[in-house]
Amino acid sequence: MSINQPSSSTPSLSQNYSSPYSRNSDSNGTVNTPLRPIKSESGFEFPAIWSFPPFFTLQPNPSTLSHQLELWRTLVLKWAKHERVYEVNVDGEVGGVFDNKKIKRQLLPPSMKRLLTEMVKNGEAAPDPPKQDTKYLLYWRKPDEWGDLIYTWVTENGLNSSIMTFYEITDGDLSHVTEFYELPTPLLRKALESLVKRGKAQLLEGKGEIGEGVRFL
Repeated sequence: MSINQPSSSTPSLSQNYSSPYSRNSDSNGTVNTPLRPIKSESGFEFPAIWSFPPFFTLQPNPSTLSHQLELWRTLVLKWAKHERVYEVNVDGEVGGVFDNKKIKRQLLPPSMKRLLTEMVKNGEAAPDPPKQDTKYLLYWRKPDEWGDLIYTWVTENGLNSSIMTFYEITDGDLSHVTEFYELPTPLLRKALESLVKRGKAQLLEGKGEIGEGVRFL
């Protein structure tokens, strides 16, 4: 996400967020101070626009809103990938990328729902469970991409034709060093379903104390 060079005046949202400035008052009046990227304790770098207060309020102008949502979508996916965040609960405690405590701004639930609806349209998120607008899976890696990683791991470890529980795949002894370690079950299921569609796996119902499983083909 790039930020253009500063202009001579404080930008409005209709200027597509180009070079956000903050206003600071001194004895000579108001001056424009260019905002800077912020690096979190975990090493994630929030772009300068994240410290621009109007960025947290969805705008009424259609073209401005479209660009605003595009910036938010990109930011959320980059942040989620860096922090390994797989799920968002709109009605839960707001935090992370949605809450900039330094400027006391949050993306409120109605705006979060609008953003996530846009991400769903672009294949970047999915409501889970379906037909509700509160809980979403984030697709910083698509289900079929997770499926490919899992199937490559299965092949490399000679597990083809074997039966594995969901737990063994995401939390077993062999999975600790994989990218899908501790992958949430809803996302794992979608990944495995993508393999089923390609004839590479067969889902099995759990029985008794044995959880859901999959046979790799």
